[in-house]
Amino acid sequence: MNEQMLRGLLNVEAEQSISTVQIFDEIDSTNSESLRQIQSGATENRLVVASSQTAGRGRRGRQWISPKNAGMYFSLTRSFSLEASALQSLSLVTAISVVEALHELGAAKLTLKWPNDVLYEKRKLGGILLELQQKAATRFLVFGIGVNIDLPADSIASIDRPVVDLQSIVTELPAPEALLAALLNQLCRNLNDYERNGFSNFSRRWNELDCYRLSDIVIQNGESRIIGKSLGVGADGSLLLQTSSGTQSITSGEIFPSLHPLS
Repeated sequence: MNEQMLRGLLNVEAEQSISTVQIFDEIDSTNSESLRQIQSGATENRLVVASSQTAGRGRRGRQWISPKNAGMYFSLTRSFSLEASALQSLSLVTAISVVEALHELGAAKLTLKWPNDVLYEKRKLGGILLELQQKAATRFLVFGIGVNIDLPADSIASIDRPVVDLQSIVTELPAPEALLAALLNQLCRNLNDYERNGFSNFSRRWNELDCYRLSDIVIQNGESRIIGKSLGVGADGSLLLQTSSGTQSITSGEIFPSLHPLS
């Protein structure tokens, strides 16, 4: 990864949002490094990129398999003046940003799984982990993003769910700097929009990409299970679930397809 080449491809929103770029050949986790730097007193918005991760992390404590040069692994740290409750739907905004950027690079038929998985034919292409860190009076949000680019066969076999990589779905892989710049450009553009207008400009875009909208699903949240029909997301980014007892607003959990259609 060449920083000068990367910066030459950034749009105004991204260039103004990133003060420092740090590039690692190998690291435990770009998110973990970003959180450590916040705790050490770093206050500027920064980008941490790695060619490989030895302890990449996904949602719910899962490992993110990160072989060298097999994916794009990065974390963007950004400070916010918004209240913590107003930041919850940013995971959805980030997922939308990833899909829109990859569309520009020729990846078609991408969909989303609430709250932030990027899918191709219901196989996972990208994942997102957002982590909030309070330091003094400032709220920092770390946007961790991983996109599979060219996964080795043994890595695919070791992952406990269907996955896909970018090289399988585009005619020509972009250069790493072009891929990262496209992701950052769209993300920073959408974050600026979110800070001005909230989630209102994103709910329709999410629902158009939601692969489980109007499908019967199960929401698993710890030991709790709720069955219903997904109605997509509401104005605040929560998942609307039509159940036998009425429509419920779901703010956390994991989606699984229902094996039995609802009557």
